[in-house]
Amino acid sequence: MITRLAIYFVVGGAIIASTTYFASVGRGFVAAFVATVPTTSLLTFIFTHMEAGNAGVMAYAKGLLYFLPAWLSYALTVVFTLEKIGLVKSLVLGLVIFLALSFVTRLVVKNWMS
Repeated sequence: MITRLAIYFVVGGAIIASTTYFASVGRGFVAAFVATVPTTSLLTFIFTHMEAGNAGVMAYAKGLLYFLPAWLSYALTVVFTLEKIGLVKSLVLGLVIFLALSFVTRLVVKNWMS
């Protein structure tokens, strides 16, 4: 189990390192592509299937869809506030909005599924 977790950690780190590298050399489009191309979710689907089978993959896939509006709001907040309020405040505001919308989404889904 520890070996598999170490592999997952290295793979995830490689994606983050690649994204950071491309962004730092002015290749923002490539960085965004690396970060959003389904490699992360694809690998998570594969690794989750290895650990928990179809049920684990289905739960994760549904979770991704539930949090899509919150993530889009986070990204849009950073895009529209970065130049006005700076990086840290922009990220904090985006994170607060993400968490608030995630909480609301969870409540809605929980009540809807009941």
